[in-house]
Amino acid sequence: MRVFALVPAAGRSERFGSAKLLAKWHDRELLGHVLLKLNGARAAGLLAGVVVVHRPDDEAVRKLTMEYRGYPVEVRASAGELSLTLRTGIDAITRRGPAQQREALLICHGDQPLLRLDVIHAVIDAWAHGGAVAARPAYRDAPGEPGLPMLVDRTLWRLASEMRGESGFAPVLASHGITVRTISVGGKNPDVDTPEDLAGLEDSPAAATG
Repeated sequence: MRVFALVPAAGRSERFGSAKLLAKWHDRELLGHVLLKLNGARAAGLLAGVVVVHRPDDEAVRKLTMEYRGYPVEVRASAGELSLTLRTGIDAITRRGPAQQREALLICHGDQPLLRLDVIHAVIDAWAHGGAVAARPAYRDAPGEPGLPMLVDRTLWRLASEMRGESGFAPVLASHGITVRTISVGGKNPDVDTPEDLAGLEDSPAAATG
């Protein structure tokens, strides 16, 4: 079984006002925190690789991805919508050839530095041993919010062609009656969309490298 992490990083950060994924928190870029956690998951044998999809002109994100031993992929537009970014990453993985074993995609957002290894493990375990074809966490401190990272079995990747705009897999899976299993976990994993969101992370009990 193999799981590839996919990090969409081609947005323009308009609400943030500057290069959000490169903004520093605890002396590390937001994207760097996510890639560090994914490296930990790879070292634990949970991930086979990490793909980061970035804008063609974003040399800083490309270099940061390589610094953390990820695989950078350019999106085919200067401002990639989420749907296009996800399809670009999936294309990069599938070009490696047909699957020789069970495979899945773990979608992680680069602006969620509180990503945790235990959550990654729980979501992958629901797929690897629990029979789920799609799974995501439900954070108890953020009820009602769709949790990330989200795992999608390779048998469902073909549905990526139906994604539009800033919508990801969840609406497409729902339209096909495919259940996304939710795993209850503690804490929360907030997006950083504005400078105020970034400042609010300082109040989080989670350690920067936890």
